[in-house]
Amino acid sequence: MSRSNAIDEADLCGAVNRWVDKFPSGAEAARSLGMSPQALNAQRNAVKPYSPRVLAAAGLRRVVTVHYEFIEDTRS
Repeated sequence: MSRSNAIDEADLCGAVNRWVDKFPSGAEAARSLGMSPQALNAQRNAVKPYSPRVLAAAGLRRVVTVHYEFIEDTRS
């Protein structure tokens, strides 16, 4: 059995928060990425999704998968 590399939202938030905690302030963390503190706070407070820059800084990347499923037969 192979190990999944998937993480949930709590793990995602934790990774980003641990990265931000390495700085004296959230504003310094944001400036290190060339973004405003307000933009980083919006992402950390789930107002906006995490940007690729923030994810990369926290050592993460977004991976999208597609799956298919059967739909019910509606021709009854």
